Amino acid sequence: MVVIIIGIIIIGIIITASAILLNSNQEKSIEQIWLDQQITSGPFTINNSQYNLGEKIFITVNNLPENKKGEMVFYRPLNNTAWAEYKVLAFNGEANSQFNLYFEPQVSEMREVCSTDQLVGTWIIKFIGTQYSDMTFELLNQTSSWDERTFDPVC
Repeated sequence: MVVIIIGIIIIGIIITASAILLNSNQEKSIEQIWLDQQITSGPFTINNSQYNLGEKIFITVNNLPENKKGEMVFYRPLNNTAWAEYKVLAFNGEANSQFNLYFEPQVSEMREVCSTDQLVGTWIIKFIGTQYSDMTFELLNQTSSWDERTFDPVC
């Protein structure tokens, strides 16, 4: 009888330890997936490689050297081989070495971006005034399940 009780306790310990180990491996996998989606160039990081229509592109800047000053230029795709300037964000390491920025690609009559078809595709971010390499991300032709906007053409 004592042997059966000890056997049940040992099996319970093995099952509990396996569940804990499996859970910790899944957490690492989720964290690794999140890290793998980030795109980094020098001190600049965007949080994803792909975005849905209506999502904001978050830019984190950490440890920007004081002597680095320039512009982050976002180019939207025109086709598979050409891009058009969409937005310019200035940065200055002397003023701020750490900061966060965001923007949302949107249709805009003023920018002559009339429909979402002109937003979808691979975007390029260039860092004018620095040697940092370009970053790219893809804007998908879909919306998030929580987003009820229609994104109708504006011109």
